[in-house]
Amino acid sequence: MTETELRMTDHELLALLSMAPTESAATTLGLFRLDKLAENQLLQNAGLTTLLVRGLAQSQGEKIVPVGHCAVVGTVLAQAQEWLEISLTTPTAEHVLFTAGSNVGAVLLSLSPLGVHEIQPIESGPAMLALALHLCREYLTSAAEGLPATAAVRRLRTGQAPVAVTLTATDSGDWSLRTGPDSLAVPVTSAEALDHFEAALNA
Repeated sequence: MTETELRMTDHELLALLSMAPTESAATTLGLFRLDKLAENQLLQNAGLTTLLVRGLAQSQGEKIVPVGHCAVVGTVLAQAQEWLEISLTTPTAEHVLFTAGSNVGAVLLSLSPLGVHEIQPIESGPAMLALALHLCREYLTSAAEGLPATAAVRRLRTGQAPVAVTLTATDSGDWSLRTGPDSLAVPVTSAEALDHFEAALNA
């Protein structure tokens, strides 16, 4: 893939992941909140149709297979071994991004509430977490959408327990870190907050 973003809808992603029904694809479906639609044949057929019309898939005998950038995305998602869910929120704004990484590459998907999502290639391996930390740092320190601002990252890795960490910055300059859905927020200094955030995600 080039740096050009690929836009795909929910039903196109559903159709794409149905082409390679692997365990990684199932995890990806759940992360993208599409698992409840996995049995909806009507939506899958709609996705296949638009992929064909857009030239992102083609028929090979009795099968329909992804091509070009869509094939790269499909391979990554079907073979992914690590996923990150990144939520960046203020009282008035919310952004949700996902990364999926495999031995053949990684992608970043920006969710849109309108159901048309942007996907672009990124570096796999440690660079995935580094990108997530960079996005969180920029969001919290720039306060472009106001404070309080929260960055939450959920990390899933094949064969390991999920890790969820939340970091919040307030307009009073106070920062707090939560290292699990049921844990209490712990005060941290702004200078050390991102280091603690990264350490918790690597636990």
